Amino acid sequence: MLDKMTVLLKQMRPLRILLSVAAIFLCIFATPADTPADYEGLGVLTTLILPALTPLVFLVMLLDALMNRVWLIDAKGEDIQKFRNILLVDLILATMLFIFWIPYFISIWN
Repeated sequence: MLDKMTVLLKQMRPLRILLSVAAIFLCIFATPADTPADYEGLGVLTTLILPALTPLVFLVMLLDALMNRVWLIDAKGEDIQKFRNILLVDLILATMLFIFWIPYFISIWN
């Protein structure tokens, strides 16, 4: 298991790892629904900054998944498994972001 994680991290490279960490961070600190905006202190981070970053990270995850799918079309050898692994990680994290944050955004729109 640890060996597979090491291989996956080597395949993902630093920017994708940073994007994945950002997505996991946003999932962990998802703002609950019906939370009023706070304009002072640490509340700014959880009620203004994180909700603004979430759609950006979500769309970048989907864009990265799309680009990996495009590269997968012409891949040969070990690159096939590499792009499949990265595609799977991107889609799982994008789905997690969607699930964790959709109640908050629905409460804003209503």
